[in-house]
Amino acid sequence: MTTEEFKRDILRLQPRLQRTAEIIIGDADSAADAVQEAVITLWEQHATIKSQDMEKLSLTIVKRRSIDLLRKQRPTVPIDTESLMLTEPPQDDNEERYRLARKLVEQLPQRQRDTILMKYEDGLSVEEIEKATGMSSTHVYATLSRAYKSLREAIKQHKEEQM
Repeated sequence: MTTEEFKRDILRLQPRLQRTAEIIIGDADSAADAVQEAVITLWEQHATIKSQDMEKLSLTIVKRRSIDLLRKQRPTVPIDTESLMLTEPPQDDNEERYRLARKLVEQLPQRQRDTILMKYEDGLSVEEIEKATGMSSTHVYATLSRAYKSLREAIKQHKEEQM
């Protein structure tokens, strides 16, 4: 993508990117920051971006930057590190379960995988996922339900294979 194409496309997309960020963050100034960070990221990659991919890529980056800003704004609670000390080492079984769960999540269809990861890895609420993805809350719940069902079936199949 040439510099002129980049300028043309980013100027055309700017209002939509700003609206998307504002919906997710809820604050126009913070949304402008997220859009600016996204534009910088896009500029750094502009030579490799195809013009037809610009809209989708820019929206994805703005959504991720907006979610990152939301996470930074969350209040934090100090952690008492002494209470976290383990009296005995973690069991290898837990580590094996984690690796299996991670492997099974990675095998889910992309929308289900992304929704599960946003919920459990990123710690987002259904409302935050709804804003980040543009899905309705009903669709988020349905996607999570399908993902849970797929994971239950995959775990059952794994257990049967182990016997």
